[in-house]
Amino acid sequence: MKTITKIATLALCACLGALSFAACDGGEAKEVIVWGGAEDQTLLKQIVKEFKEANPDVTETITVRVQDAWDAQSVVAKDPEAAADVILIPHDQVGIMAQAGLLAEIRDGTAATFATDIKTNNDPATVQQATYNGKLYGFPLTMDTYIEYYTTNIFPESLEDTLLGSVDAMLAANMPSIGTSAEKAAAFGFNIGDGFYFNMGFFAMDCTLFGADGTDINACNWDNADGLKFMQYAAKNFRQKGKKFKSDDAKNLATAVLNNRLGACISGGWEMQDTFKNASNIKYRTLPSIEIDGQERPLVAFSNSKQYVVNNMSENKGVASRLAAYITSEQNQLRYAADRGYYPSNTNAQNNTAVKDDPFFKVIREQLDKSVPVPIIPEISRYWEAAKAVGSSIYNGSLADDDASLQAALDKFIDDLHSAI
Repeated sequence: MKTITKIATLALCACLGALSFAACDGGEAKEVIVWGGAEDQTLLKQIVKEFKEANPDVTETITVRVQDAWDAQSVVAKDPEAAADVILIPHDQVGIMAQAGLLAEIRDGTAATFATDIKTNNDPATVQQATYNGKLYGFPLTMDTYIEYYTTNIFPESLEDTLLGSVDAMLAANMPSIGTSAEKAAAFGFNIGDGFYFNMGFFAMDCTLFGADGTDINACNWDNADGLKFMQYAAKNFRQKGKKFKSDDAKNLATAVLNNRLGACISGGWEMQDTFKNASNIKYRTLPSIEIDGQERPLVAFSNSKQYVVNNMSENKGVASRLAAYITSEQNQLRYAADRGYYPSNTNAQNNTAVKDDPFFKVIREQLDKSVPVPIIPEISRYWEAAKAVGSSIYNGSLADDDASLQAALDKFIDDLHSAI
């Protein structure tokens, strides 16, 4: 999002002398910058090229740059004027950025129906996730959640509905050695120190974060009796010293499953096109259950959507909005599905046979239907560090496993959520 001085033109004019310089336009060319993830660059650049070809009236230069969506909000907040015009973010950053005045509201115009098209063409959940205080801010692109991946070299596919459907059964299984070494493979893992995954057990116990619909900043009941039961379960089963459970970055866990050092892990749908692409030993299913009080309780995933938003400081909001709409169109969402394994938010794309009949997308859809969307309210920003602190202390053993210590950790977690309210 900047103006590019025509340096080459001015330099040439200077060389030709004052007379020739008078004939130079000395003008400035407008640049529209769009951000996308490193893995998406090839596809995104091709889409931008096609946008320019389809819209010859757009004279601005469009530049694609790498920016991880998860960090976009903090990068924009530091210097909005230096940030891109078109920005990819997870939906839980919409509220934070909108409240700070960083996002342009998306409306219908005289020559475009941006808002109407978004509301008409996308999954209602993603439209809600694009909306803050009744105003629309995002162009939905994908719907994301996480599932269980496993290697058939350790856990045969025939055990999917029994052993692989139960965390307790996996942790009780006899594990093979890694290669020719004496070290045993771990059984199951997820990043318990990441709030995106730490929620699973609490939601399995019917606890809520910011209320049933995720909008009440004073409503989080993870410190109740059911939340304590999950903490007891986690302290017993999700310790590093136990060897069979593994917590690490989701990408590292996926690599361990691929290399038969870990039987199963939980990670996002995107993993299939990255770590697991073309891997013959990798299968997938919806999340397993945990057994508490003699009852099997399926783990419940967080879900989110990725959205393209327009920088409120952009000098080219019109072109930026047209570009965001083009990138997130039905046609291009199908390309993201095929090339990157992203489940589309566009309902027509969801019903396209390439998505609807795909075995992997069927599992993603099934898990999405059982998931809880990450709350959109700005106060969600307090959750991540608070969850990390509790989850990490369980895994590394710094949190004692007696009920008083576990309850105290939950009480502090709630206090941390409310600390700035």
